[in-house]
Amino acid sequence: MEIQKQNMLQEIEKDLVGGKGSSSSSGEMGAPLFSWPWQNLGSLKYLLFGPLLVDFMYSNVYKKRQSEYAWCMHVIILSSLRGLVHQLWNSFDNMLFINRNRRLSQEGIDFHQIDKEWHWDNFIILQAFVASMIFLWINPSMTNYPIWNTSGIISCLLFHIGLSEPLYYCLHRLLHSSYFFQQYHWLHHSSKVNHPYTAGHATFLEHLLLCVIVGVPVIATTLIGHGSVIMFYGYFLVFDFLRCMGHSNVEVVPCRIFDTLPILKYVIYTPTYHFIHHKDMKTNFCLFMPLFDVLGKTLNKISWDLHREMHSNEGKKAKAPEFVFLAHGVDIMSSMHVPFVFRSLTSLPFSTKLILFPMWPFAFLVVLVMWAKSKPFLLTFCHLRGKLLQSWIVPRFGFMYFLPFAKDGINNQIEEAILMADRIGVKVLSLAALNKNEALNGGGKLFVTKHPDLKVRVVHGNTLTAAVILNEISQDVKEVFLTGATSKLGRAIALYLARRQVRVLLHVTVST
Repeated sequence: MEIQKQNMLQEIEKDLVGGKGSSSSSGEMGAPLFSWPWQNLGSLKYLLFGPLLVDFMYSNVYKKRQSEYAWCMHVIILSSLRGLVHQLWNSFDNMLFINRNRRLSQEGIDFHQIDKEWHWDNFIILQAFVASMIFLWINPSMTNYPIWNTSGIISCLLFHIGLSEPLYYCLHRLLHSSYFFQQYHWLHHSSKVNHPYTAGHATFLEHLLLCVIVGVPVIATTLIGHGSVIMFYGYFLVFDFLRCMGHSNVEVVPCRIFDTLPILKYVIYTPTYHFIHHKDMKTNFCLFMPLFDVLGKTLNKISWDLHREMHSNEGKKAKAPEFVFLAHGVDIMSSMHVPFVFRSLTSLPFSTKLILFPMWPFAFLVVLVMWAKSKPFLLTFCHLRGKLLQSWIVPRFGFMYFLPFAKDGINNQIEEAILMADRIGVKVLSLAALNKNEALNGGGKLFVTKHPDLKVRVVHGNTLTAAVILNEISQDVKEVFLTGATSKLGRAIALYLARRQVRVLLHVTVST
């Protein structure tokens, strides 16, 4: 069974990479309703919320209009909360230090995918417009609805199961037909690694259809007189939560709930379930309920086995990287560029966005908490020529390295990372920037002297550069001429060559 599953996934992967369902050069960027109407606005697209904000502020000035236009406030708040749901899922998905053993795809997300998914939140703006029009059509006063209506919650759930789920299933299968996939749906599947933002990465037409899917239960419940404020907020936020969960690259649904109540297998999908759809695009089409794949005979036969296998692998020892780059934080602003804070900014490492300034105090508070409590942790990884490379972070920032009383604490953090790397079988650990400061630890000499039996090779940029240069010098060379300013790098090369019985001639440049 195990071999069968592995072979099947390998074949699926080959089909995907081979172009059967990849970013598809056959996709037509000029297809009707492919592009978003505001795609040329860039970040200025958020000004489209301006009319709603102005209406709400105007209603606060003229109290007689406050109840009539309260829906403007609710649309703005709900849109913000929906963005927050996606942001929190992004943070969790990128916290490799807590979920690396439960990841579905072991590949990393490259900057190309990050850039493609930059405007993942277009659908929130679209649905805000659609909701505004619907509010004006049905009833512009949100104050007429109760906070909670039990019959309304039940009605909304029934409309979702009876209308939205089967409608989405049929439309999703249609989008995978030859014409619609090549014209539209290929864009969504062009993302190589699932991520919560991938849920929003699709064409304008697809999100117009999704407006119908997500709008039917809310509108139907309101028209029969059972609408409530909690129903409006709850349905949209739970819908987004489940969409993000399904597109997460981390399995979060425990097997034991399916063991306790087997019927739940057909009621709620898992990240593994939807991950299989992105690998085998002829199966697992459902929105949230696998029941409809069972009824449509499109359920992938390895769905539950692979889900169980993901959890069985969680406790197993992860593969040790061949190389670890031990870095540290630079400053408070740059700390907000890491993937689990603002993923989009990781592809713009040297830019400072205005949105970051109001968040500076909170980020500084987190830095202080990390100083007091955190240990070295995994930040990013990549695969290079079949080798696993990881970046670990010492939870210290640039200004801390110049505080005399912080020296011992920093060295303790570096030493802990070195010992952990040695324990799990890392071959090479490179000290970055200030972690190799001569005044701090002698460029790492402190640790190799204290622990002479280390199996991991502790290096830094200078030693690696020297090694590369020495590797380029042929073994039969008998004489070498070095020129330039004296440095640790030049000295190391000269001494090593001398040990090899190579005659070293130096032309030293001394500055005055």
